[in-house]
Amino acid sequence: MNSIRPSRQRNAASLRAVSVCVLGMLYAINPPAILAQQQQQQQQQSHPSIQMYQPQPTQMQAPLQIQPHVQMQAPVQTQIQAQPQVQTMMSGNVQVIELGPNYFTQPSCNSGSCATEGCAGGVCGYSADNPPMQPSVAKSRCQPCIRAVDCADNCGGHQTWRDMHAYNFQPLGHGQFQGPVRVPVNREYRVRRGDKIQFTYSKFRDIPTPNEYVLGIGDELQITSESDDKLKVGDLLTGRGAAIITDGTIWLPLVGPVKAAGLTIEQLRRNVELAYEKYINDPAISIQPIKINTRADDILEPIDARQGVTGGRAQILTVLDDGTVRMNRLGPVCVQGLTLDQIKREVNLRYRDLTSGIYIEPTVFETAPHFVYVYGQVAQSNRYQLTGPTTVTQALALAGGVLTRGNAREIVIFRRAEDWRYIATRVDLKGLHLGKVPTAADEIEVSDSDLIIVPATPIARFNDFVEQVFQKGAYGIFPLAQVGSGFNASTAVVR
Repeated sequence: MNSIRPSRQRNAASLRAVSVCVLGMLYAINPPAILAQQQQQQQQQSHPSIQMYQPQPTQMQAPLQIQPHVQMQAPVQTQIQAQPQVQTMMSGNVQVIELGPNYFTQPSCNSGSCATEGCAGGVCGYSADNPPMQPSVAKSRCQPCIRAVDCADNCGGHQTWRDMHAYNFQPLGHGQFQGPVRVPVNREYRVRRGDKIQFTYSKFRDIPTPNEYVLGIGDELQITSESDDKLKVGDLLTGRGAAIITDGTIWLPLVGPVKAAGLTIEQLRRNVELAYEKYINDPAISIQPIKINTRADDILEPIDARQGVTGGRAQILTVLDDGTVRMNRLGPVCVQGLTLDQIKREVNLRYRDLTSGIYIEPTVFETAPHFVYVYGQVAQSNRYQLTGPTTVTQALALAGGVLTRGNAREIVIFRRAEDWRYIATRVDLKGLHLGKVPTAADEIEVSDSDLIIVPATPIARFNDFVEQVFQKGAYGIFPLAQVGSGFNASTAVVR
């Protein structure tokens, strides 16, 4: 018996060593399974009489089937339905915002180093922390489990494809081609050089009361005397009155011209009474306006586009190089860098100094075109118009892509600042173009009038040097066929 026990112990030790090797291999393949097996072995050693269930090898393949991947979406949906507000998933700085049946991930505005200044902004108030509502779509029952990388997981830092995790990559389902309702490009639009602004003119009915109205040239009045029926200038019934002429006066019987422009009706009434006191005792002058606010009509008359394409009283003006637009009766008005509300306030205040009863509403009729210039080792160097937010790679795609001679590791971008000075940077997009980098930090947005230059690779420059110096240089003067051939008497010319 004593001789048998050591052999059993040696066999048990060998089996344990083999088990450790097998378990190590299984752990490399499926770590959760090996943990479960270790727990079962510990329970068997402590309670030998208990028979633990051992999973079959075919059941270990279940996580690789399609059905479990489909079921992975259920916990996410249940979690969102249980908490319809904002939930944190995947990382502390990534939030899942539930908008109806759909959700999408994005960085939190108050997430440490990823925090942004002024989360809310603009008229709509949308921002990265307060996105607009997303469209509601009916998804199919077969939603694939997609693994992806989000730049917000690492605050825009460097990541690799090993950082992929389960991600709701297509929250809109079959409506993904439309894209999500993204955050506005600008919080508030500011007018720039080349923008076309449409100014719509309309009459403003909320004008001052008649005793506060200041008379102007062209206004027509009815002037009568309560003590003398013969004194009557203008007729309210016929709609024709005594007009204020271009010198700012109104002509009255017996007294002649009386200054009227720039006065209120009450001030003019007193002046007329003083003028008629020489001819009538207690004249008791009464003045009724027949046609007033003629200056507003003079301003609106040349801006009559009711027969045009746009209709109404509108004027389309282009912001000039000096940042101004020239408006009727106002002259140049600086609008560059202003919002539409600021332009509306400035223009209406200026017109109010001229006359009352006019209201101006500016709108952006057409924005100035934006261009990017792509030059160097691309399929087609040219100027391309920017119709929306565009990255460097997207701009290169407009130019047909980078040639094999192009050096995508040293792409140079020249940019004009707000004072027209040059600033430049260099980006490395080689890994992104080869599909090796999921979130390239150098994939930046291009700006209006950017100049993107793709230089040649070092080997391409060396080939150009060899071609210029040797093939087109020395070998062009001394052909390779004649070098080392010696003197050929048959081709010699005897003179």
